[in-house]
Amino acid sequence: ELLYCGATDFASVGRQKTNESGAHADLVEPHRYATLADKTWTRVAGGAAATHCAAIDDEGRLYTWGRNERGQLGHGDYVSRGTPTRVEALGETRCASAACGKGHTVVVCENGDVYGFGSNKFGQLGCGTMKKQMKKGDAEDDKLTPVKALVTNGKSASCGAEFTAVVTRDGEVFTYGLPQYGQLGHGTDHEYNTSASSIKIVYEPQPHPKRVVANGFGERKIVKLACGTNHVACFDDAGKIWTWGNGGYGRLGHRVQKDEFAPKMVEIQGGDRNLVPADAVLGAGSTSTFVSALQGQMYAFGKLKTTGDNTMYPVPLMDLQGWVLRDFACGSVTFAGCAEKSAVTWGGGAYGELGYGPKGKKSSANPDLVPSLEGKTTRRVACGNGYTLFLVDKEDAKD
Repeated sequence: ELLYCGATDFASVGRQKTNESGAHADLVEPHRYATLADKTWTRVAGGAAATHCAAIDDEGRLYTWGRNERGQLGHGDYVSRGTPTRVEALGETRCASAACGKGHTVVVCENGDVYGFGSNKFGQLGCGTMKKQMKKGDAEDDKLTPVKALVTNGKSASCGAEFTAVVTRDGEVFTYGLPQYGQLGHGTDHEYNTSASSIKIVYEPQPHPKRVVANGFGERKIVKLACGTNHVACFDDAGKIWTWGNGGYGRLGHRVQKDEFAPKMVEIQGGDRNLVPADAVLGAGSTSTFVSALQGQMYAFGKLKTTGDNTMYPVPLMDLQGWVLRDFACGSVTFAGCAEKSAVTWGGGAYGELGYGPKGKKSSANPDLVPSLEGKTTRRVACGNGYTLFLVDKEDAKD
């Protein structure tokens, strides 16, 4: 069963004008969509830079809703949707997982095909073509319905703000889109000057999916991968963590604030005693990275709270000591996880996306329980810009 909390007026999220009229009240604790109450859901998707979200039902159909200024909902128009709406253009294709970027959505099908829709300005849909550098006023390169990406055998995908990474069933990683901080992991940020005298630097978009192989990464089999807004974190079947992309605030965990243009291994205290198990949870937010190691202990690095110092290398999150998280997600300023019969959230909540309820606090510096989900089995969580999604077992959701 799908539960939602956070903003209802997607157009205003993160914009200066706050919603004073109160025509759309934000949902401050998890609600279900009445029209879809009889559906069974298997996956939910958000993204650190996304103001739209996606969910997949037990028949493998994709539903999207939220902001739609780039056609990122895939319904063939630019109209925002307030409730989950089926992406008809995918027909009977069964979807396995989805991911949301700032203005694009990527979906991986059960047969390994990868589709994308929304903004293709930086080639982040991976269809191999894109419009050339445009003059002001030209129409944006938006795909309003799904286009196929040039990568096959996909297992899962994750989106940063303007780029996409796909993990194949063989554990290879393919990336495409905007390379500005090296987040594609190909050893360069593809920057060049537009002309000899110009100081305008352009980062050449990469619309062709390309395999990440630098620094011996190509020999590794990748189990799980997460994209932050401009960085990537993943771990391989040997339990080693790799990160690359934007290094600000130490979010890559290499003890320096330096952008990495190619994959680099992260050192965790305890060395080989502290390898990451294959079923670990992993999350990458706008300026931070989280991963669970042995016995489910969560480690985090980067800028973890809106106040306070950054962490340049992995530190254990003491607040979550002894919790074995089933799933974990990062929004732009929010974090959510679920374990046993509880769900926890923390971070900044301008739109009630932490789900603490009408009497609860607006934001939380430390992980705290979502009161209305206490005693219920939450299977999956997803966060975005201004919202949180929870998948809760049907038997439990009835109470």
